[in-house]
Amino acid sequence: MTHNMHKKLGRFHRLMINFDLAVLTISFLPFVLIIEKFVKEERRGNFWRKIACWIVRAVFKLNGVHFKIKHPKNILKYGTIYAANHPSQLDGFMLLSILGPNTILFVMPIEGFPLILKTWVRKMQAIDVRRDPIDDKKYPSGHSKKEAINLAIKHLKQGRNLIIFPEGHTEVLHVLHYFHTGPARISIGAHVPIIPVSIVNADQIFPDEHHVYPGTVLFTFGKQITPPTIRNNKVSYTKKQVQNLRSKFEKSIADKLPVRYLPNYYKQRDKSVGVFVDIDRTIYEGLSQKDLIAYLLWLHKIKAKEAFKVFYWLFMEKMNHIEHEDLMKKALLLLRGWDMAELHKYTHQAFEKKLIKKIQYGIFPLLKDHAEENHSIVLVSEAIHPLANEFKKIVHAKGCLDTKLDFTNHCYTGETNCLCYKERKAILVRNFAKRANINLNKSFAYADSHSDLPFLSLVKYPTAVNPDDKLLDYAIDHDWEVLLDAS
Repeated sequence: MTHNMHKKLGRFHRLMINFDLAVLTISFLPFVLIIEKFVKEERRGNFWRKIACWIVRAVFKLNGVHFKIKHPKNILKYGTIYAANHPSQLDGFMLLSILGPNTILFVMPIEGFPLILKTWVRKMQAIDVRRDPIDDKKYPSGHSKKEAINLAIKHLKQGRNLIIFPEGHTEVLHVLHYFHTGPARISIGAHVPIIPVSIVNADQIFPDEHHVYPGTVLFTFGKQITPPTIRNNKVSYTKKQVQNLRSKFEKSIADKLPVRYLPNYYKQRDKSVGVFVDIDRTIYEGLSQKDLIAYLLWLHKIKAKEAFKVFYWLFMEKMNHIEHEDLMKKALLLLRGWDMAELHKYTHQAFEKKLIKKIQYGIFPLLKDHAEENHSIVLVSEAIHPLANEFKKIVHAKGCLDTKLDFTNHCYTGETNCLCYKERKAILVRNFAKRANINLNKSFAYADSHSDLPFLSLVKYPTAVNPDDKLLDYAIDHDWEVLLDAS
């Protein structure tokens, strides 16, 4: 079978799964909404989960997706946390269909789910949680971490089970992410065991949002891990207790996974490793400087005529009628005469109110992984320094290589001697690596554009994120990692 035929088959199976899910969900929804009125309120969540289990089993069976369970004797019926790795978006529903309706899902903010699924997940009494500052801005109605943990403890004490994914995000590059401590805190707080679950082959069957391939997903249930005893029945614990418990279930899950699930940097804490990351279209959806100009226009801090000039130049560049460097030099003149402190203030406002909502989740957990391994994260961006610095804070970067604006008397001149673009990015990366004792032969880089090739080529582990056509072709030819959808 050719590669194109394989892709078409994957898209067809994805279409059929989505169609079957939609048909069954929409068909059952009116009847379930009516029948639930005759179910006791405390049993309604269980009722919705029972119907969901039936739908999931039916859809997967119809589409050739099967489950193989290893060590089913380790499954406990009541008051247990099931902590699993997260190779695909459907892991929670697959586990729910195995464990049954007495099980609660611990999920991302419900507002982030598609409309029909959103209603069903809420009716199933799933516990949603705001995972980070991005969720705080995008989904303010979701539970805080403390609220979600307390709610999970309450359900566990009532005899229900809990499905939770310690990584917090799906594994977009199909390798393990950093394990958070939430399951350990819940386990100690409710004093219930954790059963580690290793999920294998889900990444092959559900490689992304657009393809599905028939096959078998293996679920390996490990032996239960009991939390430390808490004296006097107090819900309190030390940081060391939490970390030790987290390490136990992380090791149990990782030990049962094939080597390909472990990232290159797994358990290799090395300060000489650098992680060089572009901003626009890599960790940010779109062009951050264009969105900053739009925000300043909305505040009437710049004239509409000036803003539309920039948008026109962007269009001319896209049509290949103007060089990118000329576009940037013209656009930066928009900032001539701006007080430095004032621009920083409005840039911060724009980031907090608008731009933070467009950070791409696919790349975010990867950077979290690098930070936890003590790697030096460095942003490499054409964005002006005040704007790049806002991204630096949220990804905990140790450095920022960006476009530095010239200034005089605390006012910007609208000119620059350091346009961070193409070869200039590579020069800045080399210089930074030399100053910070970064070993480029151990380092990583993430970017979206063919113009980023000079700095991507400097490191051992380059990744093309949302790549343009030229970069995609180059990445495939050179066997680079590719992340087609970082949203």
